[in-house]
Amino acid sequence: MKLRIRGNSLTLRVSKTELAKLAETGKVEETMRFSSEHSLRYGIEVRPTGAVTAAFSGAEILVALPKARLDLWLRPAEVSVEGSQPIGGGKVLQIVLEKDAARAPRGGEGDSVA
Repeated sequence: MKLRIRGNSLTLRVSKTELAKLAETGKVEETMRFSSEHSLRYGIEVRPTGAVTAAFSGAEILVALPKARLDLWLRPAEVSVEGSQPIGGGKVLQIVLEKDAARAPRGGEGDSVA
């Protein structure tokens, strides 16, 4: 899974394998280590209902994905899921979940989704 942060925009790009795991177990996550003591965990968790939202707590970013939205995203033609949430001061956080485009993986990257 790839994490991209730009301004008030958060994108998680998942591989075919990760999407299958999300559908099967309801959660996928990655850990990025900065040192032996410090890391950042990020992931997606399926919830029964609600909206696409993101939460940041401690050293974890967790995107909540409603089951109905996951079911639509699993269709081959559906490439992404988008959501937004207010963050105060009239600003919003844009949340995008994407299937990884089909291409040869670079070093350290997993498989991709067409």
